[in-house]
Amino acid sequence: MKQRKKQPVQTRQAILDAAGAEFSKNGYAGTGLGAIVARSDLTKGALFHHFPDKRTLAVAWIGEELAAAMASQWIAPLEFIGTLDALRAFCRTRCLELRPADATSALVSLTAETAAADPLTATALESIFTAWRHAIADLLERGKSDGWIHRSIQPALESAFLVSAFSGFAVTTQCGVDESSRRTCATALAGYLETLRAL
Repeated sequence: MKQRKKQPVQTRQAILDAAGAEFSKNGYAGTGLGAIVARSDLTKGALFHHFPDKRTLAVAWIGEELAAAMASQWIAPLEFIGTLDALRAFCRTRCLELRPADATSALVSLTAETAAADPLTATALESIFTAWRHAIADLLERGKSDGWIHRSIQPALESAFLVSAFSGFAVTTQCGVDESSRRTCATALAGYLETLRAL
């Protein structure tokens, strides 16, 4: 373990990175502060200087790192989608990329584990889900305006369903599903998305 002097930004980031790796792999309950300290190669004093407890650290990681990862994987790419075929291709790719320790799986696992027990953590997690749903709804609304999504579609309802579907797919990856299972999910989702097409 090493002391990092006068580098508060780097020290805080090292703690967040270590916490993220541990939370993603072991969940909230399975992650101890000792493991985070060991992974970050810092001292407990350094950790407690920035975060008074595991809950505060988890909320910071969710709000900063996990939210950014989800925005990068799910929200930013939607800005460049302009056809239903492009949306279907994007969703297929994301289905096939899902893995047990990726951002989507971490989000879903932490939500299942902590949201009911801790309102502060639940609020941080829900803000990510809200941003995700809004981004998909905005895309579908744009698709309606541009004529490639059917005018009868209700974007808010469809986005809630899509986020729930991907969350469910992420849960199945925790069971170590093989590539054929991911392809099955991707194919089923592509069929559903086709029902959104403008006639």
